[in-house]
Order: sequence, then structure tokens, then C-alpha cells
Amino acid sequence: MQETKLKSMQEESGQIDKNLQLVGNPVTSAALDFTNQLTSAQLLLQIETGDANFRIARLRDYLAKNY
Repeated sequence: MQETKLKSMQEESGQIDKNLQLVGNPVTSAALDFTNQLTSAQLLLQIETGDANFRIARLRDYLAKNY
């Protein structure tokens, strides 16, 4: 379950990266707002991805030590 969630978050992060590249250097206020929204979403995804990686590593360690 955690691995599926992690893969989904990684795919979403890739889509955000593509969108940020499409926007490039924002000129209008709408483009700047969109860039800020994408950047915020990217940061939150990085935090969630790090957390998921940590949890998966701990679960694997637990399984390796106890089974």
C-alpha cells in the first residue's frame, strides 16, 4: 500500500515538473500565481514522499529483523 502511494506521488511530482517547465518564466500575475501553486504542491509532495520512503524503510527493517 505504501509503495503504491509512493509511486503515485512520484508520478504526480513528475507532472508538476512538466507543468513548471511549460510555464517557464511567468510574465503575467496569473502565470506567477500558477507557478506558486505548482511550487507549493511540489514542496508538499517532496515532504510526503520523504515520509513514505521513511515508513517503507522502517517497515522493511522491522520485517527483516522479526521474520
